[in-house]
Amino acid sequence: MGKRQIIYRQERIGGNQELLNREVNLVTKEARVWHGNVIAVGSNDVELKDARSGKHRFNVDQIDRIYCDIKTNY
Repeated sequence: MGKRQIIYRQERIGGNQELLNREVNLVTKEARVWHGNVIAVGSNDVELKDARSGKHRFNVDQIDRIYCDIKTNY
């Protein structure tokens, strides 16, 4: 079994319902990486829930990219 990585750049994030309920890594423009599950996606913001501190809301303008790993059968 393998993995592939899907990367969402800033222009593909706002309002993108594909991100909802996915386990992702979110990279801010300040090069900080946040890991968690996306629990809400709006046109201007994304809400992430991590395992430790709870919920975090990010404005789309603060986000450099979001990426996630998908398991594949090959």
